[in-house]
Amino acid sequence: MLIARGFWSRADRGKGRTTGHSSATVWKGMGTRSWTSSPVAPIPTLLVVAVTGIIWKTVDGSFGRSSNCRVDSCWNQYNTAIEAMLDYPNSFNNLTPNQIKCIPLRTYMSCIRNVSRGCFGNINYHGVKEGVHNKMAQQNCSTRGIIYDPRLHGSPVHPLPKPGSPCGYDGPPVYKHCGLFGDPHLKTFSNEFQTCKVRGAWPLINNKHLTVQVTNDPVGNAGRATATSKLTVVIKRNDECAANRFVTYQAQTDHLPGTFDEGRTHYGQDKTVRLVEKDPGKHVEIYISYIDTTVIVRQIGRYFTFSINMPEKILNETRLPYSASSKLQLCVDGCPAKERFDYQAFLSQKYSKLKSELVGSVTAMSRDDATELCREAGVIDFYFDSCVFDLMTTGDTNFTIAANTAYNDVLRLDPNVDKILEKRQNLSHLQIMVPSEGARTSGSWTGLTLMALIISLYCLGLHGNKLL
Repeated sequence: MLIARGFWSRADRGKGRTTGHSSATVWKGMGTRSWTSSPVAPIPTLLVVAVTGIIWKTVDGSFGRSSNCRVDSCWNQYNTAIEAMLDYPNSFNNLTPNQIKCIPLRTYMSCIRNVSRGCFGNINYHGVKEGVHNKMAQQNCSTRGIIYDPRLHGSPVHPLPKPGSPCGYDGPPVYKHCGLFGDPHLKTFSNEFQTCKVRGAWPLINNKHLTVQVTNDPVGNAGRATATSKLTVVIKRNDECAANRFVTYQAQTDHLPGTFDEGRTHYGQDKTVRLVEKDPGKHVEIYISYIDTTVIVRQIGRYFTFSINMPEKILNETRLPYSASSKLQLCVDGCPAKERFDYQAFLSQKYSKLKSELVGSVTAMSRDDATELCREAGVIDFYFDSCVFDLMTTGDTNFTIAANTAYNDVLRLDPNVDKILEKRQNLSHLQIMVPSEGARTSGSWTGLTLMALIISLYCLGLHGNKLL
């Protein structure tokens, strides 16, 4: 508890990330001013604001936000540093409480500096940087000192068993990630990104160590939209390291328990299986140390998101003799072809076509409004497209949060995923598939007209030669 003292509260940390206001900007003051200030000329002021806005729009294309700015990922590093110190206090025994509480802030600032390229015109970046700088000044934290390093201080993603424990994982540290969120949208272990229909109960994972099953219900005004309303995790019997029976965790709408079904939070002598309630009713994590696997379950609104990180060695081993009983695993093989939905084709259609695709006369949210909200959520690439799709088909802004947390979870559990995602916060890549109505009219007819003119001139030339 001593370690946690002095850190931002959950609310403060949220404010620091989203607004980044310094104490100077938040202070409103009381009473009347005791000095006289010269009046501000309205026209020059408006002119400066307008010119500044145009500059930001030119630089970023989104009035002060840049799709190349990754400052939001620094918030994850800050939280990971805090969690690591709470999980591994022995790694910091030689430090004073003040030195300990400065580590997450210093880690945050270091990340901010590392992502500064591409953030020049990003208002959020400058606000976050100022907020962290002010917090460090309040805590008397130097910019020089220890920065959280999971290789040295222990990683909260993969908790280590006690030294010499026979139930520790000793395989290569190569991990695979699978995630499910929203409509639902799926990222498989092999980094395939899909949007699926999959109504009813479906297995995500089914091997000799673990079974995860989800149940998806219809949602929104689009007949094909579904979302996860129930999730079950079954950790199979392991007499040596866990329990001599199955350990089950079940969550369903409006009920995300903080314990396993038997009311316990851990199994095994060294707590080789343990459940941690990160945010009551909203966020739990399950750690299985002997297979070095992390499971994250969140409830956002009425529906769930799921992420898992598992060693590649364990994943490959469990697929061999057990394939007969686990032919269908969405995380391994993806959704069946008939259950997949081409969300890119949907997003690229003209508005008139979209109306006929949906149950109802209009989309639940316009494409422009959905795009703006998802851009503000800080998600990119597949997570951005999924966010826009969910808002257009349901109008439920909780799906914006779901996309954001799913994206943050994958960055935490699989940092290499950043290399395969485009830093894109728009739908420009879909214009190639189906141009907008204006582009179709001007581009297609202009091309046909030009071709007809060339053919006509060619024919006239031939006819002229015959006359001559």
